[in-house]
Amino acid sequence: VSTQSTGKRGLKNMILLENANKIVEETLKDKLNSRNLEKPSSVDLICADFDGVTWHVYTSTGNKKEINVSVLIKCFTELQKYGANEVISKHYGAYKTDTENGYSVTLKINLEAFKDKFDVATEVALLKTRLYAAPFNHIFDIIEKGGKVDTAFGINFRDISGEKVYFKTADDRVLVIFTINFKDPDDIVIGKVFLSEFRKSVSGAPSVDFVQKEPPREIAGQNIKADGFVTFVLFKRHFEAKNRILTVNTLQTFRNYLHYHIKCAKSHLHTRMRNRVDNLLKILNRAKQKLPTEKKTAQGRTFNRKPGAGDTAAPGGRGGPVKRGGPLRGKK
Repeated sequence: VSTQSTGKRGLKNMILLENANKIVEETLKDKLNSRNLEKPSSVDLICADFDGVTWHVYTSTGNKKEINVSVLIKCFTELQKYGANEVISKHYGAYKTDTENGYSVTLKINLEAFKDKFDVATEVALLKTRLYAAPFNHIFDIIEKGGKVDTAFGINFRDISGEKVYFKTADDRVLVIFTINFKDPDDIVIGKVFLSEFRKSVSGAPSVDFVQKEPPREIAGQNIKADGFVTFVLFKRHFEAKNRILTVNTLQTFRNYLHYHIKCAKSHLHTRMRNRVDNLLKILNRAKQKLPTEKKTAQGRTFNRKPGAGDTAAPGGRGGPVKRGGPLRGKK
């Protein structure tokens, strides 16, 4: 994750998820380092990313100075309908190679040609982000050209949970609707509190609405079942050229951002509860009374202490000193 400041309203240190895959980026930077090119080593790495995406970084057969990077995206066929192939040609045309079996896209990087050019590693690590941005840019281009999308279309970003993202235009604005599903019933309660905060109006930010169970009217006729629906209303200032990349990169990580913070909230609550239990146990330990213990002699007999001359308790439990000796004798 990365820490960024939201700026104007004094809301600082908002935790936002990084768009580039850190593992892929660091691996490629290490391989592009000129010191490592003198004696290059082979690599075969498989790692996971958000939204069920899988990466495979491996050395070309017979040539350790060539690195192949493959990515598997479950919804790649849907993304191709909205410009994914054009994204690959525009940003990765020089790296495109034959696709590895079982993956969506494969890129080949010649380490000698890009020696010490670490920005190449970041570019490749952004492959998944740029492909997922295709439907966003597609609908933004439509509305900028004066067109419209009357029927909402959806992309199955996460086939495992069945969560989709729907896109639709309305006059001069774009509606982006996320369907949210939770596995844990506790997440529904925490998520409702968290998402309710998004309804608050913030200057310059998109308008946000959150509803449960019943889908918004824009997608009401599509028979969609989900635990919640989050609608972002984007105006022209959000998808104009200078703000488009930031808007797209932030929106496409919203679902992961939500679940990340729910897990953080649960972890915080568990920590608070454990600390509270520890404090209560300390209080109970301090409240324990020390009971009198029997003392035994060396022979094993029980030793009971008898009242001595200095004891003040009276027989029968009455107060006052204990009288000892016989009665006073005097003259009759």
